[in-house]
Amino acid sequence: MTKERINALRKQFTNNYEAVIITNLNNVRYLCGYTGSNGTLVISKKAAMFFTDFRYQEQSQREINGCAQIIICKNGEDKGVFEKINEMGIKALGFEKSLDVGRYLQFAQLFKGDKLIPTENLVEELRQYKDKEEANALQTAFDIADNSLAALLDDICLGMSEIDIAALLEFYMKINGSEMPSFDTIVASGPNSSCPHHQPTERKIQNGDMLKIDFGATYKGYHSDMTRTFFIGKASAKFKKIYKIVAEAQRKAIEAIKIGEECKKIDAIARKVITDAGYAKNFGHGLGHSFGLEIHEKPAFSPLNPSTIQVGHTYTVEPGIYLPGWGGIRIEDSFMITKDGLHRFTNFPNDLIELDLPVSKEN
Repeated sequence: MTKERINALRKQFTNNYEAVIITNLNNVRYLCGYTGSNGTLVISKKAAMFFTDFRYQEQSQREINGCAQIIICKNGEDKGVFEKINEMGIKALGFEKSLDVGRYLQFAQLFKGDKLIPTENLVEELRQYKDKEEANALQTAFDIADNSLAALLDDICLGMSEIDIAALLEFYMKINGSEMPSFDTIVASGPNSSCPHHQPTERKIQNGDMLKIDFGATYKGYHSDMTRTFFIGKASAKFKKIYKIVAEAQRKAIEAIKIGEECKKIDAIARKVITDAGYAKNFGHGLGHSFGLEIHEKPAFSPLNPSTIQVGHTYTVEPGIYLPGWGGIRIEDSFMITKDGLHRFTNFPNDLIELDLPVSKEN
């Protein structure tokens, strides 16, 4: 599979450069399977070379598995990379636009050719289209998250803090097989839930609170993403009303997802439901994003994205309404576009759930 990906990258080459240097480690992993924290990949029209240092010699040999020549650099990785590039006589070299300025200046000093040419989203364009292997890894990550949330709800109690709940959820994800959280777990209770990306605090949950949890697991480097908003005790009429609006916005958007449709149209469908209900100013983020080796990838459901939905794309669908001083409700599920229709990764129910929680023994 990695050889196929490298060949697909070569087909994206322009006549402006003879080779590209890949420094984004997620892109390196996608192209050759290497999962370490230090490594550079150079791909020309005929050769693929991976450069790292002694620390990753055994790991790279185990993971790269013949799709690229492995070169262990003894006097600095970048120096070793450009010794080889210059030896090959490369005159025009593409590099990733995401490269930081300091390293670019290092490249410019070491490169003996004529042109360093920035490329943008060269590998990321390929990463938009998930294959069967990637889909399987994603499904495992989502299954871990689903199971971990179910275990969490069996254990949480009144009086636990947002920080406690986030830590417990991350613990369950870890013992269920997650490599790490997809991102910093969001646990927001009561009025804190009006902040879309609230950071957990010492605030303790109590009856009458809404509880918003946004989290994900990772498996083989692939990220899951899901949000659920619960009510602790008997849900208020206002909570039920807004939950129904958000759920309807999500449902209509999901029903409209199809191959060839514009991403901005899907966003507009959900946004219209919320706008018609009088909450336009309380839904200020895009409807969803892609995910894979990174938690936020392209394409995205946003008002500004005219690109079209294609087989292999992944998307979250996560409308929300956020009312400062009261709280916020977001419902997020995740999908993959297949030739046979929409595959749903998230299996945890997204109906309104009221939690009848015991009191913490520590309180």
